[in-house]
Amino acid sequence: MRGVLPILAVLVLGACAQADDTVETFAADQTAAEAAVADCAGGRRTLDCDAAREGLAQGRSRDREALYRQAF
Repeated sequence: MRGVLPILAVLVLGACAQADDTVETFAADQTAAEAAVADCAGGRRTLDCDAAREGLAQGRSRDREALYRQAF
């Protein structure tokens, strides 16, 4: 019975943890990235700030590259 309690505690705490968005997630959803960066700048959000900024930059870079490719 003692071995079950730590396992149960880990499962319960793991289920409560919020999944962090990744750079790829933010790069794919520019609206969410812009909202997250704005929240970070306003001090309302502390998690995922670096990922949101990097994802926003990557998404914008992809958009610029797509426009460049269309020009040729």
